[in-house]
Amino acid sequence: MSNLALEVKGLAQAQGAHLVGIASVNRFEGAPKGHHPTDLLRGAKSVVVIAHRFFQSVLECDRFGTKSELIPEEELWEVQTTIFKFMYDTANMRLQQIATQVSALLEEEGFAALPLPAGGFKVGAGRYAFFSHRHAAVLAGLGEFGLNNLLLTPDYGPRVRLDSVITTAELDPDPLYEGSPICPGEECGLCLRAHECFGDCYDLEMAGKTMKLARFLGCPSDLCKRRNPEGTLPYIRYCWGICPVGKKGVGQTASF
Repeated sequence: MSNLALEVKGLAQAQGAHLVGIASVNRFEGAPKGHHPTDLLRGAKSVVVIAHRFFQSVLECDRFGTKSELIPEEELWEVQTTIFKFMYDTANMRLQQIATQVSALLEEEGFAALPLPAGGFKVGAGRYAFFSHRHAAVLAGLGEFGLNNLLLTPDYGPRVRLDSVITTAELDPDPLYEGSPICPGEECGLCLRAHECFGDCYDLEMAGKTMKLARFLGCPSDLCKRRNPEGTLPYIRYCWGICPVGKKGVGQTASF
């Protein structure tokens, strides 16, 4: 691996990234029009993808305060969701700071670099982004898609936030993930219990890899507690919290 690629990775890790991978833009064939790396940065050659852990304990905040003597029951869910939002915003901001530092290093070496926001933007009824960090993460070797349509990493499962830097530097790419399938698939099927969120399973072909996904139908507000305190499924984000891959420390099982 070239010295610059090693320097980029070393900087990202020193700044707090838990995972770092590099993808060549050649791997992005088939990206939607307007969302290929070269649509965003002329002459782009590489994409650096960084990941920050998201903790299982935070995903279980839907059970916080259920016996509180101080918080009114009708206001409890709003307080619970602030715990999730704190972690979500902190991870995103940390990633964006790291992406900015990586971009500064690349620019100092004479290459153009574009750090991107870690999250999408809500406009009207939709949510949009210029670039898919989860697709880039697969192409940078950080993991694979699971049935739940999320990036699964070997160490952390879906419990990561992601950000990317597009650059004109031709950095040595990391190999795609080549280990055993990360997602246990339909034999596990815990994520599919959110039955209104997912349809039939299908095979997705990407950069020579085949991954099985469940067709994503959307996030109904009445299932998990993402938008609804009366949701019947546990966790503020059910599909993150229930996945057994990389689950550490708490909540190995959930009852519902």
